[in-house]
Amino acid sequence: MVWQWQRNRGRQGRNPEPRVAPGPAGSDEIDLTPSAAANPLSDPEFVSGLRPIPSAGPSGAAGHATWSASDIVGVRPSGEPVSFRINEQEGAVLVAFLSTQCDGCDEFWRGFRDGVGSELPAGISAVVVTKGPTSLATSSVILIADGINSLPVIMSDEAWNDYRVTGYPFFVLVDVDACGVVGETVGFGWSDVLSMIRSADH
Repeated sequence: MVWQWQRNRGRQGRNPEPRVAPGPAGSDEIDLTPSAAANPLSDPEFVSGLRPIPSAGPSGAAGHATWSASDIVGVRPSGEPVSFRINEQEGAVLVAFLSTQCDGCDEFWRGFRDGVGSELPAGISAVVVTKGPTSLATSSVILIADGINSLPVIMSDEAWNDYRVTGYPFFVLVDVDACGVVGETVGFGWSDVLSMIRSADH
């Protein structure tokens, strides 16, 4: 199954529409082999045709929350339960949805380790969210997140569901005062993330 980055932003959710590979002639089988279900961002041809998702959906102008944000509840890579509560933060929060085996994610893991996260525009903090321990090996997250001390790294399947994220790397900007999402984008590089943040400020 190959996911298209066309998202339904209505009240019923923003899930992508799947493009299903046909099964053998005369059958209704769906091709769910690992190669077909792989993260689409690992396909250079697929990526070359994508552009960052605009920072505001049709229901709101840039800078205004378009849907409610959820607290991020999960565990740290070391196993301790953690709850990242939106209303306890200040300004805005950049939620980075990353995975460990993802070519597109490498730049962002490296950036957070090198302190790029602390150089975000004033008033914006960051949190990294991976899939939960039942979906992703804890040891792989510990290894790749080693050296990231300036921001939380949380493993949570629930957060991916709450924010309706179906691919990675993906970034969501949350306005804390409104407790709502004001921007989102597929991340092909830090420039995409910073552009989304600037758009949300206007």
